[in-house]
This record gives sequence, structure tokens and C-alpha cells, in this order.
Amino acid sequence: MVDRIGLRSTGLVVFGGKLVSAFTGLAFTIMVARWLIPAQLGLWEFVIDIVTFASYPVGVVAFWVTRDIARGKVVGRTALTLGVAMSGLGLLIYFLLAFLTSSSVTSVFLPFLLGSLLVPLSYWSQVSNSIVQGYRPVASGYSLIAAELSKLAVAYPALYIYRMGIEGVILALIVSYFFQSLVGTFLVRGALRGQLRMTQARQWFGRAAWLPAVSYLPAIVGISDTFVASLGFGTAIVGYYQAAFLVASVVGYSSALAYSLYPLLLGGGSEKLPAITLEFSMLFCIPMAVGVAVLAEPILFLLGAKYIVGSLGLEVLTLMFVVLTISGIIDQTLLGTEKVDVAQDRSFWKYAKSNLLFVPLVNLLSSALYLSLMYAALRCSFSNGLDPHDTVALWTLAQLAAVSVTILVKLRRVRGVARLMPSVAVAYYLVAAAVMGVVVYFLSGAVADRSLGTIEYGVRLLAVVGVGAVVYFGVALGLDSKLRNLAKGLLKR
Repeated sequence: MVDRIGLRSTGLVVFGGKLVSAFTGLAFTIMVARWLIPAQLGLWEFVIDIVTFASYPVGVVAFWVTRDIARGKVVGRTALTLGVAMSGLGLLIYFLLAFLTSSSVTSVFLPFLLGSLLVPLSYWSQVSNSIVQGYRPVASGYSLIAAELSKLAVAYPALYIYRMGIEGVILALIVSYFFQSLVGTFLVRGALRGQLRMTQARQWFGRAAWLPAVSYLPAIVGISDTFVASLGFGTAIVGYYQAAFLVASVVGYSSALAYSLYPLLLGGGSEKLPAITLEFSMLFCIPMAVGVAVLAEPILFLLGAKYIVGSLGLEVLTLMFVVLTISGIIDQTLLGTEKVDVAQDRSFWKYAKSNLLFVPLVNLLSSALYLSLMYAALRCSFSNGLDPHDTVALWTLAQLAAVSVTILVKLRRVRGVARLMPSVAVAYYLVAAAVMGVVVYFLSGAVADRSLGTIEYGVRLLAVVGVGAVVYFGVALGLDSKLRNLAKGLLKR
């Protein structure tokens, strides 16, 4: 039985968890960026890439369990047991990749050895998250808060008391993965009451197992950017890029507002849901993108003056995450409305013509295009002796171009599935965000004095963000009557 799912209420809780993680994540990023030099920050990302590559096989289980649970099947225990058992294969993949590549980026193997503990935790995390999405999406917000708080609690003493360096960062991630998985599993324990059925596992690996393999391949290719860049151009440039990316990813948190769209569509939800979700996501995505773009330099200065070189790249990445958020909603719409896997005729050709294959193929094209453009941009930049500021900007422009091209292909496909056109409210959000951007720009220049200490500077910058939020929602509420009604309804609840 699937737990009750509400579109806006679930989205707000998960988004609230993302906002908490934005503040704790920013604090974590500040600690890491100020403690590690760019080359070590890039090495940290390199280790995480290998963990992601090693976790690829569990995607077969994660893909099918969400669809099955959202349709009422109690298969959580089988999925969790199978996922944890598969982590042995993940460790083999991890150590193979680590031994083959570690000497190219560092002379120390300890970070890779410690990072291996993330592999079984990643398998547990992926399966528990897939159960959460199908059974009780709201639990994602709670598990995320637990993960972020625990990460922060470990990172500070590890870095500033015991001075562990990159090993302390990885230790904090280990604790974070553990608590996210533990809390998520506990909150969906109702989905674990079924019996352990290996026949179900054989179905997942027997019925078009190539589909989830293809579905997760774009993400693997996509995160290969920092892996390839580290091997080809060094971890320092990856560190500059990663600092900008970590800040820009806050804009992507607005995608959490669409978290319940996929299970709702799987359960037969209305074709109007995608348009409602898109409009609701843009309510937060647009101002967050404008705010981060306007405050690009002040935020990066908070991480450390050495990372300001990524400011132009950060501005580009904010737009990229807006496009990526829209693209994600389209993906959920196409995948959630696809019924080929419950039809009587589930032949290879039926799957091949379905959106279950179309979406990952387009995303794979996007990732491959991005990787090619990124490598060409870095090669051109290093060959011509461009500074890190221009190099990071070219890197991010390659990412934006790839995402923008492929979303046009998806828009053509989604027209025949559901209504995705938002109302005029999005125009109101753009106007409100523009007003907010002007206020934040001038206020930050007057308030955020870079000669201040880190804490005082951060508090002042946070105050600027708070004023910007008040301005944005004040203008948006004044322009949009629907938003006022929604706010009244939420306050009553």
C-alpha cells in the first residue's frame, strides 16, 4: 500500500529539507573550501565520481522498485536486501577504478581507501531513496535534514580540531550517507513488511534490465566531466569549477517541489499535474537563480578569495540549473505516464518505442554532447593559456549548451502526453525576481564588506538574502492572486 501523497505539501516538505541542506551545505562547503586548496577539492570530487561509477549496478533495482511500489506492490524488503548484497560487486568496481587512476591525480591512496566505505552506503542509500519516492516521498525531506546536520556535526571537529583534511571531508560524507539511509528506511518501514521474494528480484533483472541500465547511464556519463578533467588537466581546475557548481546547485533544489509528480503520474494522476508542478517549481527556481547570479562574487568570496575566479561560471550555471529543473519535470512526465511495463505485451520493441527508452537516450545524448564540448573547451583554454576565470566560464557554457539543445527534443515529445504550459503567473515571478535582483545588488555592495571576518561577513550576506526573499515574495504576492490564495490555504493548514 502506498502512503498518501500530496503534490504541493510533499513538495514543500522536501523543498524545506533542501533549504535546510542549502544552509548546512553552504556551511559545509565553506569549511571544506577554506580548508582545502582547489587541487584537494578537485580530488574529493574525483573520489566521489569513482563511488558513483561503482554504484551504477544498483540502478536496476532502484529503477523498478519505485515503479512497483508506487503501483501498490510491497517489495521494499526484497529491494533493500538485494541492493545491500550487490554492494560487494560495487566494491570490486571501486577498487579496480581506484588502482587504475589514483596515481594520475595524487600520490596518496588513503582518501581512496576511506572512500570505499561510501560504496555499500551508496547502495543502501539509492535503494532506500527509491522506496521513499514510490511509497512516501515526503520522507525524503526528513532524511535529507538528518543527513545534512550529521555531516556538519562531523565535518567541523574533523577539519578544525583534528585537522584531518580531505579524509575528514570523506568521513563526514560517510556519516551523512549512513543517517540519510537509516532515517529514510525507518520512515518507509511499512513498505518493508512484505516477504523476501527472490522471484521478484529475478523479474527485475529479467524483464528488460537493459532499460534501467540505459536510464542511469546518462548520469554516469554526465559526472564523468570532473573525472576526465582531473585526469587530463589536473584537479585544480576541477576545484574551481566544483566550488561554483556546489553554490549553483542550490538553484536545483527547487526540483524537490516536483518530487511527488512521478509517483502521482504512475498512480494515474491528472494530465494537468505537470503544468501545476512546473509553475510551482518556477515560483522558487527563478528567484533563487537570480539571487545566486547577482551574488556570485560575494558568495564565492565567502568560500575563499581564491574561488572568485569561478564567478562568471557560477552565473552561467544558475541558468543551466533552471533549464535542468524544467528538463527534470519533462522527464518525470514522460516516464510517469508511460504504461508499457504494465501492459500484456511487453516485448523488446514495445519497450524500445516507449518513453522508458526515449528519455534516457536523449539524456545520454545530452551527457555525451556536454562531455565532448567540455573537453574541447578545456583543451582550447589550456592550449591558449587562458586563466581559470575564462576556463571555468567556457566549461559551464558547454554544460548550458548541451542541456539547452536536448530539452528542445523533449518538448516535442511531451506535447502528446500532458499539458505543460504554465500560466501567466510565471511572468509575475520574473518581474518580482528582477525587482529583487536590483535590491540585492545594491544592498550587497553596501552591506557585505570583504574586510570583515568570515562569520560577520556571512551573517551580513545572509541578511541580504533574507531581505531579497521578502522583496520577492512581497512583489509576487501583490501581483498574483492565485499565489495569495495558495498562501492563505497553506497558512490555514
